[in-house]
Amino acid sequence: MGQTMAAWILGRAAGTPEARTGDVLLPSIDLMTCLDGTTFIDDFNAEGLRVWDPERVIFCFDHGFQPDWMLVAAVTEHPKIRAFARDQGIPPENVYDYGRNGLSHHIPVEQGWALPGTLCMGTDTQSATMGAVNCFAMPCMYGADAILLTGKVWMQVPECIQVHLTGRLPHGVNGKDVAYRLIRDLGDVVNGRVIEFSGPGVATLSVDMRMAICNGAVQLGALTMIFPADDVLMDYLDDRARSSFRPARADADADYVMRYDYDLGTFDNLVAGPHAITLVRPVADIAGLEINAANIGSCASGRLSDLALAAEVLRGRHVHPGVRLFVTPISAETANLAEKEGILRVLLDAGATVTQPGCGGCYSGNLSPLKLGDGERCISTSVETLRGRMGSEDAEIYLASAAVTAASAIAGKIVDPAPFLQKAEVAG
Repeated sequence: MGQTMAAWILGRAAGTPEARTGDVLLPSIDLMTCLDGTTFIDDFNAEGLRVWDPERVIFCFDHGFQPDWMLVAAVTEHPKIRAFARDQGIPPENVYDYGRNGLSHHIPVEQGWALPGTLCMGTDTQSATMGAVNCFAMPCMYGADAILLTGKVWMQVPECIQVHLTGRLPHGVNGKDVAYRLIRDLGDVVNGRVIEFSGPGVATLSVDMRMAICNGAVQLGALTMIFPADDVLMDYLDDRARSSFRPARADADADYVMRYDYDLGTFDNLVAGPHAITLVRPVADIAGLEINAANIGSCASGRLSDLALAAEVLRGRHVHPGVRLFVTPISAETANLAEKEGILRVLLDAGATVTQPGCGGCYSGNLSPLKLGDGERCISTSVETLRGRMGSEDAEIYLASAAVTAASAIAGKIVDPAPFLQKAEVAG
């Protein structure tokens, strides 16, 4: 049997080019991306340790701003990171501080750190997001110290599942909806395997869409997800890639344990939650539920295409008086582009509160005025729907795409965004 993309990448990184599923390897990583809540810094400082390669370590300020307990992190952790970077010889441009900041698994893609065929690790649960650019990307919530010290990580080449895509997503349906469909369909069979995508449908998905899909890896139960390299990706990386790279490709007879075929044209808007992300339903099943708040942002959304989709729905309309809508761009670059394209103006005119780039209202410790009270209901594009994630444990969090969230913010209740998008197309 031939190699999967996962086996190819891990084999290259370990100097074992013929690696196959099940092999135990010690690959060298190409990048470690860190959020701004760390524990390894204290260990390194106490023991006088040095990172294996200062050029391959980046920090992204995305969580620790204010308010609540994260205010403490903002005044202690951020200065600690800056001092650690100086002491370790990590270049200043590798620290994505205020004004350049963004999510720790979005910045590596946006800024050309995560590249095809590479092995990337991250200190955030959603680090598999980077798999959108044909790299093997996964979180290292434990053991980050050893990886930063050695630049290596023990890995067994994982089993892989192939998801073959055809067709094109309907207008208003995006990567979030694809992730929810996979969670609904495959949540019981993935079990720590890697999902690798293939098929002509891949070419219809922007890199933004691919990141939104890969962001759902943990919630699906996948070790990571990997998209193939194609012209869409090459165009995206043309003025971003920081070094040369060699894309990973699966052999025609790659050793997949399962294969699933999907026509993207059959996908529709889905909603997950409350309290369990595996509770996935069509919008129509819960349409009419009144909401108190709406949130567009987090590493699952908040990209330029998400903001543009929300603006399409909101243009010429206004947020319901009983709803507070918060929008958080995923990065400073995204916020800047959204401003230049007039997207932020549309959102503000509609009554949205636009916050500083970062994780935003995804959970209650982050920079966002959005804190849910007892009995409130929120529709959000964020990552988790767990009790207490965005405030009160007695609140309900429903997860959906930017289109569903924006339309619901206007209606004051969860609604299908299709009529809003159709009217926007006619008006435009």
